[in-house]
Amino acid sequence: MQNIDSIGHVKGSSIYLDDIAVPSTTLFALPFDSNCAHAKIKSVDYTKAEQIPGVIKIITSKDIPGENQIGGILPDEPLLAEDEIHFWGMPIAIIIAESEYIARKAREQIDIVVEELPVIVDPRVARKKGQLIAPPRTFELGNVDETWANCEHVIEGRADTNGQEHLYIETQGAFANPMENGHIRISSSTQGPTIVQKTVARVLGIPMHKVEVDVTRLGGGFGGKEDQATAWAVMVALAAQILNKPVKFAMHRMDDMRMTGKRHP
Repeated sequence: MQNIDSIGHVKGSSIYLDDIAVPSTTLFALPFDSNCAHAKIKSVDYTKAEQIPGVIKIITSKDIPGENQIGGILPDEPLLAEDEIHFWGMPIAIIIAESEYIARKAREQIDIVVEELPVIVDPRVARKKGQLIAPPRTFELGNVDETWANCEHVIEGRADTNGQEHLYIETQGAFANPMENGHIRISSSTQGPTIVQKTVARVLGIPMHKVEVDVTRLGGGFGGKEDQATAWAVMVALAAQILNKPVKFAMHRMDDMRMTGKRHP
């Protein structure tokens, strides 16, 4: 069966998120994220960043009208860090500027003071300390001890498997356009448009029917654009609601690799 997009892909005419024509009034979003894995936030100074010409607003958790929560399976992930950082690359604020270049200049001028906390990267240690994200599930079949007693050889050891990066061709991104009567239309590179719609409504404090999510195509996913695509769509939707302007965010590759979750080991 021929891929209906194959001709467009070869000609370079297929429209991905970053190819969508946007209004001249569009603003650009960029997250300010953490440079440590676990810490308490002592202070954040946005003064120098806010004084840069072209910076429109820096959005923090205090600006969220609804619930600061985007967890897809468990409600365990704030959209923006409040008092504590939970992972390297966790968004702390959203810089809104007239261009992406200005937003990147502003990100370099934000000063943050943190108190770093212990980092647990081994699930065995986390279990001993009672720090697992969710209660463990055990699957049992038969009786191991009785079976081993009848084995000629028993080989024991430890195995660790690393996580994997979802290296999709098109990075994460979203574009939000405020419509009339408090409605918002979002173009998102997501595998889960309903998750985006539901989470945007939760964070913005509006009913789901006021959120429209459009997906033209995905430049790859591999599972990395199921609920991993949600945060960026929520960010631009939040900014669009606050400023009543269209807002766009398309991630650079290194930002994407630093800030998004991975395929679990």
